[in-house]
Amino acid sequence: MKLRLLLLVAAGASVALAIGAVGGSASVDLPWQTGIVAKGNVTIEPAVNYTDGTQTFLLTPNNSPVFDGQPPLPPPFKNVSAPLYLVTYPLGSTADAKAPFNCYTEGFFTQGLPYNCNHAQIPGIKGHDHLVGVPGSKSLGGDFNVQWHVFATFFTQKGITDGAMNTRILTLDQLDAAQDAGDVTDFVDIGHYFNCSVVSGAVYRGATPLTFATGQR
Repeated sequence: MKLRLLLLVAAGASVALAIGAVGGSASVDLPWQTGIVAKGNVTIEPAVNYTDGTQTFLLTPNNSPVFDGQPPLPPPFKNVSAPLYLVTYPLGSTADAKAPFNCYTEGFFTQGLPYNCNHAQIPGIKGHDHLVGVPGSKSLGGDFNVQWHVFATFFTQKGITDGAMNTRILTLDQLDAAQDAGDVTDFVDIGHYFNCSVVSGAVYRGATPLTFATGQR
């Protein structure tokens, strides 16, 4: 499944997550976190609330529903899902200079480089953020559901050349503006659906960081 997700996302690139209180989003006092952590039978990873650009966290139970493919979709995804926008940054990007990306994947390809997530390992990509709506965000123009549908986006050659890749995209408005400017691609539907809920930073900090071997699938 991971290999198929990698191939689907890479194809798009070529054209240029229960514990804790649901709704406990981020964390004004908590520095930006990076990488997948685990506790018991769940994993947790950082994300970004795309209505206001603040940090939040996503919890996925092990063996929860997941689907890779195109319609017809199985339950529960055939009934409803919300978009998760995977914003990827190329190797030369300095957009993480002030705060780390949600995930780093370049170490999948080269030993010694940052690698703290086991998904979306894409050649030429340094790392990525997960932009999501959180509970209650619907009234602010956001969208939330525990079933998620992943859409990826990539910086275009224009966005690399003009330096846009060095500015972090943290809200849906910023993402829309970058697309309108031609700095990032349109959304790439990679056909990946999964379940996760929003939890607090305390839940994330109480778990154990995971490590991954170079080239591990």
